[in-house]
Amino acid sequence: MTTTDATTTRTPLTLEDVPALTALLNRIDRAEELDDPAEELSIREWLTMPGLDLARDSLAVRRGGELIGAAIVDVHTSVDRDGRVRCQLMGGVDPAHRRQGLGTELLAWSEERAAALAAQRHPQCGEAVFRTSGGRDPRPGTPAGARVTGGAGVRPLLDRRGYRRARSWLVMVRELPGAAVDLPVPDGARILAPSDAQRDPTREAHLAAFADHWGSAPISQERWSTLWSSHTARRELSTVALDADGTVLAYAVTSEDRPGVLHIALVGTRPDARGRGLARAVLARTLAAGAEAGYGRAELEVDAESLTGATRLYDALGFVTEHVDATYEKPVAPVEPAR
Repeated sequence: MTTTDATTTRTPLTLEDVPALTALLNRIDRAEELDDPAEELSIREWLTMPGLDLARDSLAVRRGGELIGAAIVDVHTSVDRDGRVRCQLMGGVDPAHRRQGLGTELLAWSEERAAALAAQRHPQCGEAVFRTSGGRDPRPGTPAGARVTGGAGVRPLLDRRGYRRARSWLVMVRELPGAAVDLPVPDGARILAPSDAQRDPTREAHLAAFADHWGSAPISQERWSTLWSSHTARRELSTVALDADGTVLAYAVTSEDRPGVLHIALVGTRPDARGRGLARAVLARTLAAGAEAGYGRAELEVDAESLTGATRLYDALGFVTEHVDATYEKPVAPVEPAR
């Protein structure tokens, strides 16, 4: 899509936009008080993620040569546990250029492109689900009428377009080193940092662990390899639990997305290995390794309605909820693929 008017141009993003997109996201981050700044190398990795076609799956809005808005759609190559096509819609508008209809335009474009791509990738599937962030809930005790931050200002737009809140995510944090945590070694398991030899076995364990989780769809081998080798990955602080045959039973995969903060990106246990304390064991080893490496804080996200009772485990390990993020959804039947 390429259009222009007197002052505005609309074209796909390219890799040359990495600096401008990073700057845009950081302007949004500061205005929304998210404390989650972007950096160029991570944005470049995002834009080169396998399966993402920038020429078709992105839209950049520029005014006077400045990037003031952007949208990216990402349609999963697999369906979720309920047989739905998951269409992730991402984007934002420069705070200085809001309330001009750009957010509505970008969201409408994203829906149209995602529906077409879902029909192309999954012609036999009858339902596509648009999914997007609804931002962060206000902290308890926030005065009525206070300025809306945390990205929650998008919610009225989502409501008008038929989206509804589908899920809440607890963002939990723990100071490091914090209270000492026992390092248990469950019977029949080895607890250690993964090597490249555990890359694929960890993915297999992740697919098994999340097969019954809400909204989860199998991650492709290509994307898993990209995430495993990302410049933010902290393999030495990640942990796996192996059985005698080398099968990964449980795992905690970490990254450093912000300096000094150990992000526990993924935690899971194979269904047939649950109830043995393996998740606690891998997390305990990761927290101890993070503290020894000098990290001052660990963080993770968890489904507030987790089927596995993960929140109880995190509470027991000293994590506390810092804020709550929302996911919004809108079920849409995919359009007929172009012939």
